[in-house]
Amino acid sequence: MSSMISFNGQILNRDEFTISPGNRAFRYGDGVFETIRVSDGCVLWAEHHFSRLSHAAETLQLINDLEWSVNRFRNNILQLCEANNLQHNDARIRLSMFRNEGGYYTPLTNKASILIESEALDNNRFTINAKGISVDIFPDIPKVFSKLSALKSINAQIYVMAGIYKRNKGFGDILLLNDEGNVTEASASNVFVVQKKNIITPALSEACVDGVMRKVIIQLTRDSGFAVSEGTVTVDQLLQADELFLTNSIQGVRWVREFREKRYSNQMVTKITDLLNNYVQKYTGKNTGT
Repeated sequence: MSSMISFNGQILNRDEFTISPGNRAFRYGDGVFETIRVSDGCVLWAEHHFSRLSHAAETLQLINDLEWSVNRFRNNILQLCEANNLQHNDARIRLSMFRNEGGYYTPLTNKASILIESEALDNNRFTINAKGISVDIFPDIPKVFSKLSALKSINAQIYVMAGIYKRNKGFGDILLLNDEGNVTEASASNVFVVQKKNIITPALSEACVDGVMRKVIIQLTRDSGFAVSEGTVTVDQLLQADELFLTNSIQGVRWVREFREKRYSNQMVTKITDLLNNYVQKYTGKNTGT
């Protein structure tokens, strides 16, 4: 992580920043976050991230006093990148929004604070993982659909447990199921399957996170003439699919090589990665977020 952070619009040294034991993010996981990629001085898909953050704040009744707008959202991120000398590098941004302290389960206020952190990335473009990864199912805790299931909540215990299971079993990633036994997402990514050139991803009603890269890939592939649908993905479908890939805002598209005894090709994954990089090149050339 870089040495400087942004807290409520002010650039601070990370070593000088502390939180109170009464911090509600620490005590209750009372907040949400965004993971954002900056490329060539541009906040990629800034409006999608800002829209999702705004929806989450409305759902959780979080109120920010920064006269928040997509432009301020973008500028605060770029200001931090400049403070950390990352304006010419790709960077990973984590923006956390959490309710200010006070009260127990019932808060004393709905006012919220915003913490932004940055970290340099090794690659200045999206790259396909040449070796592919192996995945399996996380069997221990199902994810249940609710008005909160699509949010990127700071309360992420299910993903922590899935990550521990993944690490202990030696998988590249792990797939979560919902309470109906259908595939909902991976530990930090959305899931897509390819069957006979048809691309399918779990619908939001299947309890997956409303991923920004998920939204981008759906739009890019549809605009390129591919058939894309949102619906139910079963474990049996994984075993019948031609390709399986995962998406998130930092890594872009990751090719899954195998699920149990099933092996997958990566022709569609390669095409989508090229589409993504071509779009980012045009996007950063405009030096604006969309």
